[in-house]
Amino acid sequence: MAAARTYVDFVPSHELVEDAAKQTLVVNLPGFKKEHLRVQIDNYGRLRVSGERPLEGGQWSRFRKEFQVPEGCDAGGIRARFEKDGVLHVTMPRLTPLQDDPKAAADHEAEAARHAAAAAVAEEKQRQEEMEEERARKRHAADEEDRASDEGEDAHHQAASAGRQAYGFARDRSRSGMVRALLLAVAVALVGVAGLYARYRWMDPSAEAAPADGATVGLSDY
Repeated sequence: MAAARTYVDFVPSHELVEDAAKQTLVVNLPGFKKEHLRVQIDNYGRLRVSGERPLEGGQWSRFRKEFQVPEGCDAGGIRARFEKDGVLHVTMPRLTPLQDDPKAAADHEAEAARHAAAAAVAEEKQRQEEMEEERARKRHAADEEDRASDEGEDAHHQAASAGRQAYGFARDRSRSGMVRALLLAVAVALVGVAGLYARYRWMDPSAEAAPADGATVGLSDY
């Protein structure tokens, strides 16, 4: 007689994904294989997903989940697909695909308007930044021009000052030359006068000779 199985209950996670044409139940079943699963629909519109698989040590893992088939779904068109990554997809097509929802369309338009407004604000901000950069470049260029003008004026003042100094030096040298020339003329004149005087004494016999060293100088009455 075979030993009774020992089960460990497993609670899988799941979610319902919807679009206009269908609803899809997604059940995560890690470790399970296709042959371990069963998908059923009863007469009351309930979808039952169950399965069991062996574990180590002679135990078995099992689960059972029931879902109510959504209204408006084609029960005869429900299909199940098990992926190799352990995910079960149960597709439940709608009898009538959903039409565009006016509220959803309005929300979409509002979202588009918000995006457009945000883009306009960003564009205006960028334009303001570019204008500010242009003004900054112009201010910098004006400052550079003013600085160059100031440097030119300083150079002009320095050149003028150097010219005045050179002129003053030349004028001082000219004055010094004139003084030297005047002194030279005076010296020449004095030499000439001395020469004339000596010549006069040599030519005049009545001129008294200077007494020799140690001689007695006679005195006469007037």
